[in-house]
Amino acid sequence: MSGTRMLSSISYFGMRGKEDLGDGYAAIWQIETPVSIDGKTTGSIGGRNSNVGLKGPFGTAFLGNWDTPYQWSTLSVGSPVRNPYTGDLSTILSNPGFNVPNTTTQSGRVNNAADATFNRRQGNSLQYWTPEWAGLQLRFSYSLSNGRVTTPAGEISPQVFGAGLEYVNGPLRFRYAYELHKDYFGLAWLGAPASANPSNAGSKATGSTDDAHKVLIVFTYANTKWVAGWDRLTYRTDDGTAGNLNRYRRDAFYAMVQHFFGGGRHSVWLGGGFAMNGACSRVGGSTCNTDDLGATQLNLGYRYDFSRRTDVYVAYYQVINRAWGSYGFSPRPNFGANGGSAPPGVHYRGIGVGIEHTF
Repeated sequence: MSGTRMLSSISYFGMRGKEDLGDGYAAIWQIETPVSIDGKTTGSIGGRNSNVGLKGPFGTAFLGNWDTPYQWSTLSVGSPVRNPYTGDLSTILSNPGFNVPNTTTQSGRVNNAADATFNRRQGNSLQYWTPEWAGLQLRFSYSLSNGRVTTPAGEISPQVFGAGLEYVNGPLRFRYAYELHKDYFGLAWLGAPASANPSNAGSKATGSTDDAHKVLIVFTYANTKWVAGWDRLTYRTDDGTAGNLNRYRRDAFYAMVQHFFGGGRHSVWLGGGFAMNGACSRVGGSTCNTDDLGATQLNLGYRYDFSRRTDVYVAYYQVINRAWGSYGFSPRPNFGANGGSAPPGVHYRGIGVGIEHTF
């Protein structure tokens, strides 16, 4: 099946400002809103990175709706174009397949597959960024539960914790990120039975812990940029029912090379990712099989920069799922009988042409 579509992708409009408070301190604010130039739903005002906070010699602290350190760790620096969702590393890294979306914006647990993704713009968030010292900076985030959630198994308190580190030394950029989801029950959306989901009556699940680690290395030498990334996602549910799935873990890898020529205005790139099948366990130790849950991904393209703010590009990308894999590419397909879903074992191929302008 094939089809065509138009997307405004991550088009947005925003304003930011600050007020000098003296002695190196400033109050800061930002409001960023999705803009749909293709006529689709635009989303809410402040639906993208929006905050209010304080900046000073101590670093930066704010509250609002913002990219977690885990999502930030691969934004911009890991993508061949300014739009970081053009069949690139977000297809494989940060989501476990199973039709879990590549990225999400939400303020808490929403009881659907988005609870299992680690590429998040998280509302109800507090963040702190340290000052930069000798090329090193740390970021920390915490998303409040905004109250407890009552389930048949008892009360839970969904929360998200995150931390990120960046080190820059000349042509080398290194980023590491960690994220912890407490009581988000991501495992319930990876094929776990009903008792792993606290919304179902009779559940014996009393809590969950999902966490992830990500490493990204970017090295630029002469006119070539090299990118390598890895992440590990782990989902655990406190489930007392013998035979039920209570743990799943999978690793994924991504690499890309981008070469610039013609005075830096032209570039070509080739990238690919590999999601492993992973490993799982069941309550009581019975056999758990993850054969053919992985996928491979490829992206290549060409970009021409008219200026520092405007470019055009053409890209080819594909995802080849194994027999039971359900990874969709980013941007996600939205045509066909399955809508945005990726049926097990499906192969996706796409060609995209785009224009980007920033101001």
